[in-house]
Amino acid sequence: MISPSLIEAHLDIVRALGSRTRPVDRAARRGALRRRRAAAENELTAPITIRPAARCDADAIARLAQLDGHGLPKGRRLVAESAGQILAAAEIGSGRTVADPFEPTAAVAQLVALRAQQLRNGEPLPAA
Repeated sequence: MISPSLIEAHLDIVRALGSRTRPVDRAARRGALRRRRAAAENELTAPITIRPAARCDADAIARLAQLDGHGLPKGRRLVAESAGQILAAAEIGSGRTVADPFEPTAAVAQLVALRAQQLRNGEPLPAA
């Protein structure tokens, strides 16, 4: 005897339940909406500022390096800041970045890395 595939078994279950799946469907839709809203709340909405790192940023950069699992080489650094919080940093000479892995910072890290690359290629830092 050949056993039915998982899809065939699923279809048999769906046919047997018939219209009794509506509450399950509604619950699944509500769950999907909740997940979509939660994802939207986790997005950064404040403006991002990329600036040269100052001495007072050393502790925040060290914290990011510890969270990210690797440090930045010594040298000139840039930081990406949003709402007064440093989310990512890059060392200009190497282009290495660190970012907060517990925040949605992948795009911010790419942005600060891109600016570091621009500076390595000869674009000047803006006057403060």
